Amino acid sequence: MEQKNLIKQIYTEVINPGNCFHCGLCEGLSNNLFRMINTSKGPIPKLVRKPNKKDIPDLKKIVHACPGRGIPYNHLSKKLITSKKNKIIGGYNSLYIASSNSNLVRQNASSGGIIRSLLIELIKSKKADYVCILDEKEKKILNFDILVTKSIEKILNTSQSIYQTTPLLHKLKELKPNKRYVFVGLPEHIASLRILKTKYPKKFSHIKFLISLYAGTNMYPGAIEFYLKGNGINDIKNVKQLNWRYGEWPGMLRIITRNKKVLSLKKFYYNYLIPFFISKNCLITPDFTGELSDISIGDAWSPKLEKKGHGYSAVITRSRIFDQILLKLKTNDTLNVKKINFKDAIKMHAHMIEFKKVGSYLRIEKLKKKGPVPLYDLEPINISFTRKFIELVIGAIISIASNRIIKNIFSFVNSNVLGLIFKIIRQVWKSVTKPTKRKGLNKIKIIKVKNKRLEEFLKI
Repeated sequence: MEQKNLIKQIYTEVINPGNCFHCGLCEGLSNNLFRMINTSKGPIPKLVRKPNKKDIPDLKKIVHACPGRGIPYNHLSKKLITSKKNKIIGGYNSLYIASSNSNLVRQNASSGGIIRSLLIELIKSKKADYVCILDEKEKKILNFDILVTKSIEKILNTSQSIYQTTPLLHKLKELKPNKRYVFVGLPEHIASLRILKTKYPKKFSHIKFLISLYAGTNMYPGAIEFYLKGNGINDIKNVKQLNWRYGEWPGMLRIITRNKKVLSLKKFYYNYLIPFFISKNCLITPDFTGELSDISIGDAWSPKLEKKGHGYSAVITRSRIFDQILLKLKTNDTLNVKKINFKDAIKMHAHMIEFKKVGSYLRIEKLKKKGPVPLYDLEPINISFTRKFIELVIGAIISIASNRIIKNIFSFVNSNVLGLIFKIIRQVWKSVTKPTKRKGLNKIKIIKVKNKRLEEFLKI
């Protein structure tokens, strides 16, 4: 009976209300009980057999670590040994701007090539035996899976940024307990793994390092098909190669068709796809920087750096070992590393941090009226009326753009036209909302809150 109640809890709190984060944890921790099934709303776990008493321990782990139920970030961040505590980006030791000095590494990367450089160092120095990272399956466009490898060549040639909801944790049971793994994932993946490592330290001791990407928005499947349709291509099978961040940083979307036609669109142009396909999970999490990771990495957005091109990453260290590794790679001239202050680190992503820290709270408050929502142990207070109105506008835009009929109409519009229009609207929108958002972020007060989710962890 207990196994049925646990299954019911997963469906009632997460899957049915649309709170699934598509992480693959259900499949990864169970013994052929769940399987991730692709849907128009991203990969969703499907029950493939009846649960029995033997499934109870696995189901308890799934329920405990599921990001769709919420994450007590404040509680868990205290378990990380960091020199500075912060409720905006999580606890940290140091903040950097960094880039690889290798043209090959940087060209294959999305920004500064830092993740590849770190992974190669961890393998070469034998601190880790295997790397776990998402990659596109060979000769299968938009078909991604976790790559578990120790090959330097494969690490160098893994996919760049992947802007599509994709499971990462669905093969956890296949990992060897006597080996050491480093995981690269989105904040929700990293948070789930941190929970497992905290609650079951012996069972998950083989997962040694957690590297998080900054993650603002993600998209459901269908975005590329939408883009192709606007360029007169009606079948994804006609695509031979796809790169989300091709060329000089910040890169561009580049698609090569089987008849050798090349389609390309600047990064800030193809962001027009976001309102049409934005995934719900990225709207209901306050974590932008991967607050429970050992090290977090994202694009170093600043006008000066963007003009230079080259490729730069913003880096947050939360584990001393990564401060040491960065120093070593700087000393041997593998990386260019420069410390920055907190204000500059925030300025690079102020808009998206506010979108997560304040926006997610407002969106969750609205969703509470419809059913279960993820529960977090931090909340912003004293949010201005103007900011609440801005959120209503954002919600209306997403609601209209994600409508199936609206998407069908806009799919026939040329992507270059839509991209240019979106860029202009985005610039105007950011300039109009910037004073409110910046003021809100600078004066934001985040308080601790208690709820049922936090209580689960306090019992440990």
